[in-house]
Amino acid sequence: MAERVTFPSCTGPTLTGVIDRPDGAIRGWGVFSHGFTLGKDCPAAARICKQLARDGIAMMRFDALGLGDSDGDWGDGSFHRKSE
Repeated sequence: MAERVTFPSCTGPTLTGVIDRPDGAIRGWGVFSHGFTLGKDCPAAARICKQLARDGIAMMRFDALGLGDSDGDWGDGSFHRKSE
């Protein structure tokens, strides 16, 4: 089962994600950190998270700042910007 979620980023804008939950008991949780400019809906991320959910691991994947359905500017997600 997939659930769309939103949550605030550390710099303020809202991020959008998906939680893939197992049908049965949850054995653990994970966060999928996809590639540089990919998003939560890229085929590889979705496929991996859905398989892990079938194996009992609930997974969250999300769009980074300014990508996909998330608010903000992509450059604001840099380490340099966050450390200011």
